[in-house]
Amino acid sequence: MRLPKLLREPLVAFAGLGGAFFLLYHLSTADERVIEVSKADQTSLVADYEMLTGRKVDAAQRKTLVEDYVADEVLFREAIARGMHLTDKETRQKLTDKMRFLIAGAPAEPTEEQLIDFYSDNLDLYRSEPKISFDHVFFQAQPEGAPRLLKVLNDGGMVQGDEFWMGHQMVNYGQSMVRGMFGQAFLDEIARAAPGAWVGPIASIRGVHFVRVNGVAEPEMMPYAQMRDQVRQDWNNRQIETAISSQMKVLKPKYEIHVEP
Repeated sequence: MRLPKLLREPLVAFAGLGGAFFLLYHLSTADERVIEVSKADQTSLVADYEMLTGRKVDAAQRKTLVEDYVADEVLFREAIARGMHLTDKETRQKLTDKMRFLIAGAPAEPTEEQLIDFYSDNLDLYRSEPKISFDHVFFQAQPEGAPRLLKVLNDGGMVQGDEFWMGHQMVNYGQSMVRGMFGQAFLDEIARAAPGAWVGPIASIRGVHFVRVNGVAEPEMMPYAQMRDQVRQDWNNRQIETAISSQMKVLKPKYEIHVEP
């Protein structure tokens, strides 16, 4: 099958090829200015936050998580736009971190007065987390006759469960440690339990437990002298984030940002 004579002309073929390349380039770059934040993305952000902090996300925090996600996406794409991906084989986080440093630089060394003021203005950051002490009887699977076993325990009797690698008495364990060992659902259950009485069975990521809460230690204020290094790091991070936030006002308008409702 022969092409029409016009299409066999070199100049026409060259122009057509050039147009095709232009169209391909346009199609391949059209979406680079669009940032989609899907429902799935938002669900993942919320799940990660709640797992790490043990706190439920409210509307304001969800908005902050999305804004942080968008900021990271903008920084990542700016890093690519500046050609950093051609010479740096490290991860996406490395690229965004490099962009943060390029934008914010290294903050000036804070004075002692600035650190003390920061500590005083952010006291909630420097409280120890609540700690909980409890005994538990562990089963790898749901035991038979669970109500009967619970009654035996509350009557002062002994119940033989399975061995647990960390033992059966947990004394002054921070909530984050309990969450990491047993899961958030387990922590929520024992947080509602009245001290002194056996409750259960309570499922965890490791198995099933009867639990007796022995006490809860409330958060305590950690003194400035003890936390000074952390205060300094937090102060530096705040300066960097302030600089990034200011630059976002310049960079974000370059992109179409779609947040799925």
